[in-house]
Amino acid sequence: MGSKERVERLKAEVHQLILDAAMGIVKNEGCEAVSIRKIADTIEYSPTIVYSYFLNKEAVLIELSKRGFTMLINCIKQGLVSVTDPKERMEAMLMAFVHFATKENELYQLMYTVGSGVEDVGKAFPALSTFINLFRQEMQPLVKGNTLTEEAFRCNYLICMSFVHGLVSLNRYYKDIDPAMNNMVLKKAIEGIISTIELS
Repeated sequence: MGSKERVERLKAEVHQLILDAAMGIVKNEGCEAVSIRKIADTIEYSPTIVYSYFLNKEAVLIELSKRGFTMLINCIKQGLVSVTDPKERMEAMLMAFVHFATKENELYQLMYTVGSGVEDVGKAFPALSTFINLFRQEMQPLVKGNTLTEEAFRCNYLICMSFVHGLVSLNRYYKDIDPAMNNMVLKKAIEGIISTIELS
């Protein structure tokens, strides 16, 4: 391996080290705790080195959010692997979404907090388009007459997002919600969402 390849590999390793350290801080202490100094201390490099990879803390958080959307998409795709029935696929997708948001709570909060400060969310997070298209693809077979207009899709997509955000927020607030109750709420809400889609 030549010196140029070694330098590139080292740069990629340090870049990954920075993101892994930031992710650890987010998971253990929340996104407010992330700082360039704390990342530098964690990986035992100087803040100057971290700044040579990322302009500021916000740039690190945006990169973590991109990683979060990729993880979420993979989680949903895994949940759909063995499911064929359209209703069951929509249910599996929403279940996977809620489980990801609950399991990766701090990262999930970061993904949607960072997005609110970005001028063009679609441009900043290309994986978001993939995520939205997953919903479009799974909603299509549920629609009466099999024609999903853009307006109907947007409306139903926002209903799904509102439901997931709401349930995840309730679980953060009421820390003693029984998992069986969560599943019951999840099932009933998903039935309601699917019936709304079917009427579109």
